[in-house]
Amino acid sequence: MAEMNRVSRWFVNASTTRRSIRMLDSIGSHLNLPPSARILELGSGQGALSALLQERYHPGRLVVTDFDPKQVEAARAYLCKRFGNLPSTVNLRQVDAKALPFDDGSFDGVFAILMLHHVEAHLTEYRQRPEALREIRRVLAPGGFIVFSDFVRTRDLRRTLTELGFVPLLEKPGWAGRYLGVFRSPA
Repeated sequence: MAEMNRVSRWFVNASTTRRSIRMLDSIGSHLNLPPSARILELGSGQGALSALLQERYHPGRLVVTDFDPKQVEAARAYLCKRFGNLPSTVNLRQVDAKALPFDDGSFDGVFAILMLHHVEAHLTEYRQRPEALREIRRVLAPGGFIVFSDFVRTRDLRRTLTELGFVPLLEKPGWAGRYLGVFRSPA
């Protein structure tokens, strides 16, 4: 995985607020988040979903991450502008989804929206995504959930999650092959 070029960064960040609102509205009833919830967002981009997660769920801890350091700084700027300063419960970090620097069971929920394909050198490959899914499984607390969306190799992603013991709570196919899923980790 490498830092994105300017065109890719623009494409990733375009219309993310509207898309994030629609996504959260469609999955809201499937998420049971206590106020003390610990949430990890992988591939935050400019931070639009991060801001909505903070506003809607008021988590006890929100860790906002991206592999691209420029995206981490864009998210920091966006969140500071949106909230006046960075909320004390929000932490921003540059991370590799294949080697998450967090303790086992340290999150109640993980959001990976349109980012899992970025762990591969090419969209059609499916070599490193299972490694990222195993890392997500490791950092999730028992009974935690993953919310993910992608548009390539979604059957493989769902199969790998099932093999890891996850149970689907919601599966929504969308336009252009896009898929949205909410899966609960084993208790």
